[in-house]
Amino acid sequence: MKKRSLAFLLALVLACGLMLGGCSSDGSADVGESGSEGDGAADGERVLTIASPYAIGSLTPWISNSDGDRYVLGNVYEALIESNTGSEDGVEYVPAIAESWEYTDDTTLVFKIRENVYWQTEGNDLFDEKVQVTAHDVKAVFDFVLDENNASTEWGDLYPIIESVEATDDFTFTVRTKQPSAILLNEISGVLIFPIKAIEEDFDLTQQPVGTGAFIFSEYRVDDSVTLTPNPDYRVTPNVDKVVIEIVPDKAVAAIALQNGEVDIVPQILTTDLEAVAADEDLKLIPNSVGWYRYIGFNCSNEIFQDLRVRQAISMAIDFESITETLSGNDFGAQLAVDAYGGGVPPEFEGSDIEAWKAVYEYNPDRAQTLLEDAGWTKGSDGIYEKDGQKLSFAIKCPTNDQNRVKLGEMAATYLKTIGVDASAQPTEWATMTADIAAGNTEMFVMGGGSVVGGMNMLFHSVNTQGTSHNVFYTDETLDTMLEEAYATIDDDARIALLKEAAMRALENKVHAGGYFEYVQIGMNKRVTDFEKSPTLWYSLCNDYRNVGVDGQ
Repeated sequence: MKKRSLAFLLALVLACGLMLGGCSSDGSADVGESGSEGDGAADGERVLTIASPYAIGSLTPWISNSDGDRYVLGNVYEALIESNTGSEDGVEYVPAIAESWEYTDDTTLVFKIRENVYWQTEGNDLFDEKVQVTAHDVKAVFDFVLDENNASTEWGDLYPIIESVEATDDFTFTVRTKQPSAILLNEISGVLIFPIKAIEEDFDLTQQPVGTGAFIFSEYRVDDSVTLTPNPDYRVTPNVDKVVIEIVPDKAVAAIALQNGEVDIVPQILTTDLEAVAADEDLKLIPNSVGWYRYIGFNCSNEIFQDLRVRQAISMAIDFESITETLSGNDFGAQLAVDAYGGGVPPEFEGSDIEAWKAVYEYNPDRAQTLLEDAGWTKGSDGIYEKDGQKLSFAIKCPTNDQNRVKLGEMAATYLKTIGVDASAQPTEWATMTADIAAGNTEMFVMGGGSVVGGMNMLFHSVNTQGTSHNVFYTDETLDTMLEEAYATIDDDARIALLKEAAMRALENKVHAGGYFEYVQIGMNKRVTDFEKSPTLWYSLCNDYRNVGVDGQ
């Protein structure tokens, strides 16, 4: 009872701040069932409850700002193909709307569209009967996404690669590229297929997502929860009757809820909760197989950070090795983080060269102050650097849903203060923070991402970062060209060499101040089935290679 009482109190505190703004998908107030096992689940109903640390940024299928968006959208919509990160051979692409694909030459990729894919009919006013999805629908989506005016988050990834798209017949979709591409499949896996009819009829997909996926969007309570129900027209019958994604920014609260049986999956278990979760006979820990990149970025449109010497000084003044050790230290014996030494590519991906980055890494507060003084900054009577009447003062925004990233910002600010830089950590709600980064309403920020095939394109290409949560407003035509050349190189050894060169250039120009690769532990109730086959929430819980279920209900 004591443990449950603690969970109740913490959840109550959280609810007081979140539930006041709750509403259903049509914006009206709603005080119905929450969908969790202990609250609103009918007898015998198979409910899978996930505690997500991410608030919803956007439910528009061509605009996805965070993992939290994708946890929902990836179940309602499908792409042509999906990425199975649980494959023993590394990243493996598997069928989704497309049942097969082949290269007919180095620049032509042909997809065969399934003939049993239909737009969802339940829970929306867009379709009142089953309508088959064809290659023409797929082409319409790619035409939309490839139009810069539509502000798709996929545009920057696709436009440098794709020359043209064509629906050769009702079930054949052809992509032609400007040159060979080593990352085309990865970029295509990010394009969610949605009904263009919604655009033509001014139907709001943000309020009512309609796709072809295994689950129907049922309810959204703002900053509280999303409920998904099975799509009866999907080709595979889901092994659950309901999926509830609870938005729980406090990961300690989520861990307690997991131990109490109130949720089934927690994507990120804090270091302090590892031992308790591991000791619970009903639970298990699943290590993330890929290092998640966490970094401190600059807003290079800010006059302060346009000087490379200032960026170098800030990076050099922060002891990133000690920060990584502090954040990852645990009695559980797990390796939870690896220092990035200023580089941005996890060791599991092409272009990573941690030993080379370590060789040029330097924590040197004295040298940092010399660089600032070379750049024209001098210390005032209060010990803070100033120049032309402006103090060297700025905030480091940190997402409140990740205490490690908040701590990273706080420790970095402390190191900077010791040399005369007036830096402060500014914890910020996730959706607000990602929107601020995209719009340039930041000075410095702590962010994570890019741990995918083609991640350097996402993090460092000047076009791809625009309008995203990795927007550093840094332009380097040479770096852009290096990345484009690398990803157009089919030969593996040559491509890897080019990517390493590009990663080193980004490091030397201090696009990011520094960071680490985090190896999180996912907490899961043992009654959950088939999740480990591909331990990610990014793609659908039900498809042709996994069908996540719950036993014992």
